[in-house]
Amino acid sequence: MTRRGPRPVNLRLRRLLVMLPWLAERGTVSTAAMAEHFAMTVPDLMADLTLASLCGVSQDPRDLIDLWVDEEAVHFGIPKYFNRPLRLTAPEAFSLVASATAARNLTGSDLGGALNRAVDKVARALGIDDVDRLVVELETPAAVADFARAAEAGVEVTISHWSVTTGDSVERRIVPAEVFMESDHWYVRALDLGVGAERTFRLDRIESHQVGQTRHDVDLGPRRPWFSDPVETTRVTIEMDPAWMWVLEQYPGVTIDEVTTPRPQGWVSVSMPVSSERWLQRLLLRLGSHARVRAPESWTDLASDTARLVLTRYGKK
Repeated sequence: MTRRGPRPVNLRLRRLLVMLPWLAERGTVSTAAMAEHFAMTVPDLMADLTLASLCGVSQDPRDLIDLWVDEEAVHFGIPKYFNRPLRLTAPEAFSLVASATAARNLTGSDLGGALNRAVDKVARALGIDDVDRLVVELETPAAVADFARAAEAGVEVTISHWSVTTGDSVERRIVPAEVFMESDHWYVRALDLGVGAERTFRLDRIESHQVGQTRHDVDLGPRRPWFSDPVETTRVTIEMDPAWMWVLEQYPGVTIDEVTTPRPQGWVSVSMPVSSERWLQRLLLRLGSHARVRAPESWTDLASDTARLVLTRYGKK
């Protein structure tokens, strides 16, 4: 049996933000039915809900979320501290509306449920006419200003960048063209002087940067969608257990193919762009026995070959 690594905390939290309001409306739900609704395995569901049961406004057991789980069902009660008015200050209420508005946009959220009705009530009390137009601005990293100024001036910047593909830090000379934020991450789109081509770098993976004085005339044109260049990516088809689709939620360009022939164990066929063989190896190790590559043919044995390589490296035959 293949063991997988821990699921990312941010994905677990996103699911909980949807699951808890859903549970609050129902009170008691069978673990099997809830796991099926949220496309999870029962063990993963129980692990996440057990974690949520340890949360509260303080460490006092009386202030914890009224939630308990057994092998057959999940039981949820309204915490006792909701028996009295919260008496929120205006900043607290505004923060609550902003957080809840973000939560109700997550996958699985019940658009007609209690969370949305509560958000609308609090928003009206604050005088917010259209909560859907609420914009949440996150703190901007200090490096954004440096790269934005470099882009405006057309000067080169030397960066030390951590590469996901190799796992190493590499030094590059770039000429920034624009700085932008997408999916909660800041990026700099630039001309990489080392390869003479456009590259995009995530700012939180740039360990250090030094703005120079050498100017370059750079025109990269409008920004293209992620993985839109077929020369730089390979389209891969993967058959996988749908309960493990959460692993792919964070990646752009993932599509579920229409079912044309019956698939074993209710698996689904997924297509996605892949930037390198090494990146796909890392993904397949996370998915373990719950996925297999169907195309291109040159990578159909990549999962088993990678597993053997890892076992050999760590001294296991």
